[in-house]
Amino acid sequence: MMNYLISAYSVNPYKGSEDSIGWNWVLQYEKNYKKGDRIILLTKKFNEKDTRRGLKEFNIQHVELVIVDVPDALNWFREKHSAFHHMYYILWQHWAWLWVKHSGIRFDVIHHVTMNDYRIPSEMYKAKGAKVIWGPMGGAQVTPRPLKVYEKNQLVASFREFVNKSCSWNPFYKKALRSYYKIYCINNETQKQISRIVGKDVPLMPELALRDEYKNLPIRKGKNDILKIVFVGRLIGKKGIAFLVDALSLMPTDMDWELLIFGDGDDRALIEKQIADSGIGKNIKLMGNRPLNQIAEAYQQADVFVLPSLRETSGNVLLEAMAYAVPIVAFDTSFCRLLKEVDCGVFVNTEQALEGIKEDYCKAIVTLGQDKELAKQMGLNGYKYVNSKLTWDEKYRIIVNNM
Repeated sequence: MMNYLISAYSVNPYKGSEDSIGWNWVLQYEKNYKKGDRIILLTKKFNEKDTRRGLKEFNIQHVELVIVDVPDALNWFREKHSAFHHMYYILWQHWAWLWVKHSGIRFDVIHHVTMNDYRIPSEMYKAKGAKVIWGPMGGAQVTPRPLKVYEKNQLVASFREFVNKSCSWNPFYKKALRSYYKIYCINNETQKQISRIVGKDVPLMPELALRDEYKNLPIRKGKNDILKIVFVGRLIGKKGIAFLVDALSLMPTDMDWELLIFGDGDDRALIEKQIADSGIGKNIKLMGNRPLNQIAEAYQQADVFVLPSLRETSGNVLLEAMAYAVPIVAFDTSFCRLLKEVDCGVFVNTEQALEGIKEDYCKAIVTLGQDKELAKQMGLNGYKYVNSKLTWDEKYRIIVNNM
């Protein structure tokens, strides 16, 4: 008989991103429940309504919900001013720890699953006798130096890097990290920094896993008359669409191709202008936000999936592309360093001059467009990997085996 605590600042069965990550961990602990175990989900008041609904709708019978929150006055600031969000998170973590401290429950395992920002450790490591696990977590990734010209606000980017580095100097931060039973890192950049702080190698574990509806999808066998390139994501600076347009301007003039951009965001007007001025506007279509079934159809028709993000913790769209056996073109940073070993696409070296990065990115797309057998094999490599290794069952198995 074991007492488990899932500490999930973000958890919601009806939302994506970190909320979805939190919820999927809940499903795993429920799925692996053994008679006599006690499983408690600790989260904030903002999540209560949807979480209670989800526990009932998905027949979660063995997870108890406990709501902990900061005083209402502080909650008001978070709701009115987004700048207070991280401060609220720090305070919530303290209140969550106080609940654990005074609960009278001796927890065997405490797993802090969200948020996954490595700069803000939870206080759960203070729990005596518990195996306290944090992660997977990330956040140490930075924009490669040659690509910083595409950063919308370079001052903010520089400050972010300074904050990242300062974690290594903070004695309280170091003490906290060294007190955890186990830490899992999302990407290589975070792994490198955390390993240096704790003085031992910290394992990698992607934060994301393939959702059930994407498992073992049928693979399209047809061919396109032209090279179809697909991007899915928000139209914001860090997604690197400005770079992508610049790289595609180098495409051979005798090659038929089109880029479909799915998503919307604050930078749409800037992107529209860049496309209009690029000379390749006829090849690029801004599709806006579309229903999931239309995006699924785009994946099915795609020859190449591109992710030109300047910095990315991981990227759920990469898993979706692999689920449809679409080869990837991206940078050799963060999560993509792991995917590079899988040989599921071309991951461009960013440790070179900007012009070289553009040329190599364009060349990668052209190569996959011309070498159909290579593209097919890379797509299959990704398909096999995502269906066997990037699953929630596999992630839970790793956690349990290392307890």
